[in-house]
Amino acid sequence: MKTVKGSFYILFQSYKKQIITFWCILFSIVLFSLFLDNFIGQNLFIALSISIPVYIFYGVMATKLLNKTFPYFLKLGLSRLQYIFNVGLYFICWSLISAFIIACTQKIITYVSNLFIIHPIFLFDNTPSFLQTMVLDTVLLLFFLIFGLLLNLVFYRLGTIGGYSFIGLLCLIPIVVIIFELYSSLFDLLSNMTTFTLLSSFFVFSVILFTIITMTIRNASVNPA
Repeated sequence: MKTVKGSFYILFQSYKKQIITFWCILFSIVLFSLFLDNFIGQNLFIALSISIPVYIFYGVMATKLLNKTFPYFLKLGLSRLQYIFNVGLYFICWSLISAFIIACTQKIITYVSNLFIIHPIFLFDNTPSFLQTMVLDTVLLLFFLIFGLLLNLVFYRLGTIGGYSFIGLLCLIPIVVIIFELYSSLFDLLSNMTTFTLLSSFFVFSVILFTIITMTIRNASVNPA
């Protein structure tokens, strides 16, 4: 348990400045939007998203995790499996706390203003509950963190050329979808999915990705490629 607590502390300290800066900027934007809505809102349509910037930010932060913490943890005596286990627990806690902050912020905004909130949950439910919003954000945040970590691992193991080659392969996916006109079928599939099905799919996919990361990192060198 002490190892987990110590790992959490180090992981948080590694991103403390960036996290605080990000949330300060995001809340400043929220306050400014509330100000505009209260004083000139009758002549201005304001749309705001809390969750989407958090998804992107956390995904980007995860792409730097191994370089910042992996060699340091190994020098402290942790095994590779202990390291990735602690990172997984940290991702879960990080996602839960952030999802709670997002849900609370959106509830406050809805209560005190008429701002239009952009959130993935509204694709499935026009009046989502606090719990529904928090669960969806938790799963999506966890997915973005794990996917960011996967990108970091690819660059860490294969170097710059291998990393950008992997990104290039990912970029081929939407191109193939457009060329073979698969977007209509994909849209129909997504529109017919329930919230539970979507959450389950993202969660299972996240588990698969994390399993791949765990298997790959067992032989990872202390120094990046």
